[in-house]
Amino acid sequence: MDIEKTINDILAEPLRGIGYNLIRIKKIGSKKLQIMAERISDNSLDINDCVKISKFSSVIFENERLLNFNFDLEVSSPGINRPLIKIDDYRNHLGFYVDIKLKKIINNKNKISGKIINLLDQQTIELKQNKKIFLIPFKDIKECKLDPNYL
Repeated sequence: MDIEKTINDILAEPLRGIGYNLIRIKKIGSKKLQIMAERISDNSLDINDCVKISKFSSVIFENERLLNFNFDLEVSSPGINRPLIKIDDYRNHLGFYVDIKLKKIINNKNKISGKIINLLDQQTIELKQNKKIFLIPFKDIKECKLDPNYL
């Protein structure tokens, strides 16, 4: 069982219902679980939001019978180098600069940085680096974060 996907499936809609977008669930080590979220209204998060999400999530985990939950919770905002996880994240960040780690070598590179200029067929990211254009299949992206140098 993939604990990150299971928890994402359990929390995403309830958090949306109280005004938050679930960005990512990440298991850190063997005993910590990070919930990364942001307010739907303004894409930010403060300490009061973190406390609210933590308490809300704890109640959901206690009531969820399918999940044997034994983790410390950490709730955080995406920060300035926000990860782009879902295809919609790329659509919402057209024109932004990103740093991408690839799952495989593309054009002799396993890392690439540039500006997201388009999203093709909901499956391919069009990235501009200097004057070169790279087409990167979404399925080949291991990790992508906003480049804080361009925010």
